[in-house]
Amino acid sequence: MDDYMVFAFIRHGLTVENEKGKYIGWTNSGLSSSGIEVLNAQKKLFKNYERCYSSDLNRCLETAKFIFPHTPLFSSPLLRELHFGEWEGLTYEILKDDRMYQEWLSDPFSSPPGGEGMIQFRKRVDVAWKQIKAHIDEVKGNRYAVITHGGVIRHLLTSLSPGNEQRTFWDWEVNHGAGFELVWKTEENWRDQECTLLQAVPLMESQDG
Repeated sequence: MDDYMVFAFIRHGLTVENEKGKYIGWTNSGLSSSGIEVLNAQKKLFKNYERCYSSDLNRCLETAKFIFPHTPLFSSPLLRELHFGEWEGLTYEILKDDRMYQEWLSDPFSSPPGGEGMIQFRKRVDVAWKQIKAHIDEVKGNRYAVITHGGVIRHLLTSLSPGNEQRTFWDWEVNHGAGFELVWKTEENWRDQECTLLQAVPLMESQDG
C-alpha cells in the first residue's frame, strides 16, 4: 500500500421525495430529473477513485454509476440512512402536530415509531466502515469513494475528521451530489482513524485550470 489513503464520502443525488421534503431513510427511491441534471453538470469535477462503496438503495447506486461509471462498485445495506419507521414518506408539515414527532425533534437520539434509534444507526455504520477497511486490506489500494446518505456521512465525518475540524453530527452540511474527501498522509494515520486533511468535493474549480 502506498503511504497515504484517500476517501471521498459523497451524498446521493436528489430524488423527487427529497424535493418534496419527505423522510425517505429506507424508501428505495431513484434519482429525479433535477438530481441527474445536477450530477451531469458536475461529474467531470470528481476525481478518479479505484473502488466505490455504496448503500444498496437505488438513489446511491444510480449516483455511483452515474459519476463513476467505470469504477468497481460494492454495495451494502449497512450504508443505508436512518430508518424512519412509520414516518417514511411523510413530511414535516404532515408530522408537525404529532406529539411523538415533536419529542423526537427534541431528542433525535430516540427512535421513530417502528424505526431505528441513533445509537443503533451509528453502530450499524461503524460495522460498515470496519467491513470497508477489511476489504481495503485485501485489495491494497489507496483511493476510494463511498456513495451514501447524509446521516451516514455526518456520522463518519464526526468520527474521522481532524481534531481542528471536529463538529457535532448536526453541524455538518452535506449537500446532495457532493461531500467531503478525507486524506490520511501515512498508513499510521489511517490505522489511528483520524484523517490529516479534509476538503469539500467536488472541487468547484474552473475546468480551464
